[in-house]
Amino acid sequence: MYPTKYLSALLLAALPLTATATEHSLADVNFTGPLITPNPNALPVGTLNVEPYLIHTKTSGLYDNDGNRFHTDSSTRQWQVAVPVSYGITERLTGQLTLSGVHAYANQKHTAGIRMGDTNLRFSYLLQAPNEDGTRPAFAVAVAQRLPTGSYHRLDTNPLNGSGSGAHRTTLSLLGQQIVWMPNGRPLRWRAQVTWSPVPARVNLVGTSVYGTHQDFRGSVRPGHTFGATVAAEYSVDSRWVLVMEAAWNRVGRSTLHGNALADGTPAFSSRSPFQSDFSLAPAVEYNISSTVGVIAGVQFNIAGRNTASYVSPQAAINMVF
Repeated sequence: MYPTKYLSALLLAALPLTATATEHSLADVNFTGPLITPNPNALPVGTLNVEPYLIHTKTSGLYDNDGNRFHTDSSTRQWQVAVPVSYGITERLTGQLTLSGVHAYANQKHTAGIRMGDTNLRFSYLLQAPNEDGTRPAFAVAVAQRLPTGSYHRLDTNPLNGSGSGAHRTTLSLLGQQIVWMPNGRPLRWRAQVTWSPVPARVNLVGTSVYGTHQDFRGSVRPGHTFGATVAAEYSVDSRWVLVMEAAWNRVGRSTLHGNALADGTPAFSSRSPFQSDFSLAPAVEYNISSTVGVIAGVQFNIAGRNTASYVSPQAAINMVF
């Protein structure tokens, strides 16, 4: 079953809802935030937010071009540490820098130590701020730039050392958030994001790479554009506990590979990979230690896709505001 119908239903459900006329207070309400969808609200000026993630991803299957899932005999496991650091620049502008490191292993081989991943720099601008009880939707726009700091080619005989994409990718986002007060007086917070990334510049490749090229390869790749959308719902049980459900859809356009397969002058060739799509869920639980420190733990897993891996990705993060 193609995942677009699921996404449409989720996006419709996330449209702003009409709050009741009863006045509510957020004094005893704390949210850490879901695993995937970022916050559209701006941080107060001078406020620092750090949220390190620990993520373990296991792939043990593949989705083909028709969306059928096939089990594979071998699996790949990866540990990742991602650290987003956000700072309130102005009343509406927030900057964020995300650093990451990865370690992978498969078929009795593993990454040579912990490898640095790509770095992301992101700025979001708040278009409309929420009111005091959160029933007025908040909207923001964001632009992010991926910097290729991770290894992506010249990997010799160990492709597991690939930890980046090599591409300078720009991503544009539209974000929204709203609180809906339930009949029992507890808040349900909706959050959504839509993203688009144009085709980045061509990436030169030498040897073994994350794009499946071999040790003697010389050429380049042009990655495809990307679209994505996420929807999250957080239900505040009490001042400390929050239940989370999140859904994400991503689509990556066809990439084009050019080059010589061998260094001995093999005639040039060109090939195109098929597009990829992925639909995943990410249930989680939040525990807020205080108004400035919260912990979230959950698992992201895809339930549909095309030309992509089937994966399960348990993860946890601690959110700290300074």
